[in-house]
Amino acid sequence: MIEKDLEDFEEIYKQRVNAQFFKIKKVTKKLILEVRENLIEIKVSLDHFLETGKDKIDQKAQRSLNFFSDRIRKEINEIEIPEEELNYDNINDVINSIKKLFTSINEIAKKSLPKFHKEVQAEIKELNYITRKLGKKQAQLDEFMRKKYTDVKNAEYLLKKLPKLYHLKENIEHAKVDLDEFENELEERNRKQEDLNSELVKIEKNDLFKELEVEKDKIFQLQLKINDEIGFKKALKKLKFELEKKSIHISNIDLNYMRDFLKNPIKMLINERKDLPKFTALMVQLRHTLEENKLNLKTETKEKTIDQINAIFDEKKLQANIEEYLQIRDNINEIEKKIEDAGLAQKLEEVKNQISSNTIKLERVEVDFNRKNKDYIRYLNALKTEREEFQNSVEEILNEKVKINITFSF
Repeated sequence: MIEKDLEDFEEIYKQRVNAQFFKIKKVTKKLILEVRENLIEIKVSLDHFLETGKDKIDQKAQRSLNFFSDRIRKEINEIEIPEEELNYDNINDVINSIKKLFTSINEIAKKSLPKFHKEVQAEIKELNYITRKLGKKQAQLDEFMRKKYTDVKNAEYLLKKLPKLYHLKENIEHAKVDLDEFENELEERNRKQEDLNSELVKIEKNDLFKELEVEKDKIFQLQLKINDEIGFKKALKKLKFELEKKSIHISNIDLNYMRDFLKNPIKMLINERKDLPKFTALMVQLRHTLEENKLNLKTETKEKTIDQINAIFDEKKLQANIEEYLQIRDNINEIEKKIEDAGLAQKLEEVKNQISSNTIKLERVEVDFNRKNKDYIRYLNALKTEREEFQNSVEEILNEKVKINITFSF
């Protein structure tokens, strides 16, 4: 079994592949060396062109000969012959470069040779011989790669999947770093939220806030009682409707007061004088209209409304409740002033604002943490799958069990 760390696997794998396909690699290297020798021979042939041209051709033809030589040399120099590591890709590059070289030689020769070919016939034959030899070698190499190199190619191409393992490993490491940062920030935000909530509870436990809460509860209960006492809005709305469409007429009725009363009855009542003159007048007019049966209400609704109005006049509870409401409201204002003077209101508002701000940040960090956690898990699963597939592929090639160890720098 082969067991190696990810960072060391490529080297050992190449050694095993080279050993397994030693004969094919040896033949390939021999062909490549022969190609390089042919290229060197072409350069030597070009030197012969230049030596012969010095004595036999004029200056204009010499410039064409130099151009011919320089261009072909340039094409040869651009061919990268692999010195040490041979693989399908760089060998294929050599084959394609030679094909390109032949095309360039033909194009350059068509333009330049006519200007000096008579004087360098021997050199042209020499160049033709060498290029034909190179062409045969290139064809031989091409055929060998197609027929014999397929298994080697597949083994070499398997290494192209290795960078993905490195990439996933890096993604996992980066995601873990971000995840830890979000987790730390999340813990810090939660601690801060707990501290702020504790501070809020401490402030709210102050006796002034308790008193305020008691008074607010009193005024709320009193509002329910007052609303229950004046629970004849249906009849009042019906009266307003009839007055607005002028189906009935009542002298000296304040329609604007009626509209405002229906919108906020308690506000209108506490804004009146102690004896509630406007409200009393409105109730008298409403009761009279109901008694004359001008509103076309159900008997039950009409009688209940008349009873409620009579109770207001007879029992005088509404005025007392309004007086109590005003007193409780004064108590609330006094307590709130004490809270304000003690700086508690400002402190309470500050803490609530801090809680609100921290809650928003906490929610954002939670979203970031969950997103990064999903990325982290996804990368881990992807790496597991890719590593298993890669190991299986290597096992098929080397006919041996393989285990790649991946260590993270957390």
